[in-house]
Amino acid sequence: MKLKSALILLNGELRDPRAARAAARAADWLICADGGARHAAALSLTPDFVVGDMDSSPRRSRPAGVVFVIDGDQSRSDFDKALELARRLGAGKVFVAAARGGSLDHELVNIGVLEKAQGLDALVIDGGTARLLGPGRHRLPIKKGARFSLLAAPSARLTLEGATFSLKNELLRRGSRGLGNRAAGAVRLTVREGKVWVIDAEPFRG
Repeated sequence: MKLKSALILLNGELRDPRAARAAARAADWLICADGGARHAAALSLTPDFVVGDMDSSPRRSRPAGVVFVIDGDQSRSDFDKALELARRLGAGKVFVAAARGGSLDHELVNIGVLEKAQGLDALVIDGGTARLLGPGRHRLPIKKGARFSLLAAPSARLTLEGATFSLKNELLRRGSRGLGNRAAGAVRLTVREGKVWVIDAEPFRG
């Protein structure tokens, strides 16, 4: 059964509008985390939901049919609230755009929020792609010869095959150990425990 999915637009820098449009076509729901609604307007997309404390969403343009979920809880970010809404809707996968740029604290916290999220397959689409993968066997859609990196979140035991630098049942900890690998063929990753980011320069096109 195909996973239900949501595109979450945040309020950072939208580095790849084409990727956001492709994700919007693929997703079942478009959720804007407060000020992310400005990106939806710029892309001529109508969100299904806008969620947050509404301190940065556009005031002049609130299209009919959009559900505004007002949540003033200051102990959680609007991204946290958008992820919670995606889970409540039944999404098993989220595309995240505009997670980077803006203030450094927001950028780092956004990554931490995703790493903490439970039960969601996450794909960040900001000038390349970053997939957060948990336990299981994964065939990575990376072209032969393409450069990619692994970043543990914060640690993962894994086996990597089909790469210039392979790993066998290795405990990878957050750091530079997985930086700058290259696909030598079909790349397969088996995560036995923990989570790991797979980062490559290939833009998301659906």
